[in-house]
Amino acid sequence: MLMERLILFDLDGTLTRTQNGHAPFNEAIIDTFGVVGDIRSVIPDGNTDPQIVREIFAKANVEMEFDYGPWERFAENLRRSYASALREGTTTVRALPGAKELLAALSAKEHLSQGVVTGNFEVTAQVKLEAAGLHSYLCRGAYASDSSHRPDLPKIAKERWEQRTGKFLRAEQCVIIGDTPKDLDAARQNHMRCVLVGTGRYPVEELQYWKPDACLADLTDTQGVISALFNL
Repeated sequence: MLMERLILFDLDGTLTRTQNGHAPFNEAIIDTFGVVGDIRSVIPDGNTDPQIVREIFAKANVEMEFDYGPWERFAENLRRSYASALREGTTTVRALPGAKELLAALSAKEHLSQGVVTGNFEVTAQVKLEAAGLHSYLCRGAYASDSSHRPDLPKIAKERWEQRTGKFLRAEQCVIIGDTPKDLDAARQNHMRCVLVGTGRYPVEELQYWKPDACLADLTDTQGVISALFNL
């Protein structure tokens, strides 16, 4: 009998690549907080959007009090600014090589589901996935709108899947696929498996140092990725 598995993909740098994404992000900062901030002043990889904004302000020595309300406004402003930039063609989001083929192949596998665990807000993740042509392959996962603390998200995604399907998964039946050591840390804190891919800021050689369960150069070898997942 095949073991049920839940594959949870990171978005930026793992499934998609955004070009000129700093423009809509920075626009949303000033629209929400009335303060100029630049995402290019920090390293955003592996962080949630609220963490990124906090780091931007800290680096610029801007003191800002945060509660829940501003994050709802920021998420909506970010969704609107991204949608506008994509429509105008000033920002692009594309699927990374092999991502669409892998998601299509995994969708055909019984006892396997796939979702997203990302530092993006849910509304922004949806905009990006639709722009990249990947949204139809993925069930609802967990997002920065659920928690600004990245390690909280895998458990939330797992619980959502269980509520939707009426089934139960052990943590080791879940696999996180990401491109940063922070994806691995989130997986380890939730006792989940992790595959890291060298399609983001970190080369494969550096990712291997952190000892994920598997490490791949990219997602282009569909059958190779599937074999790696089922051999974990």
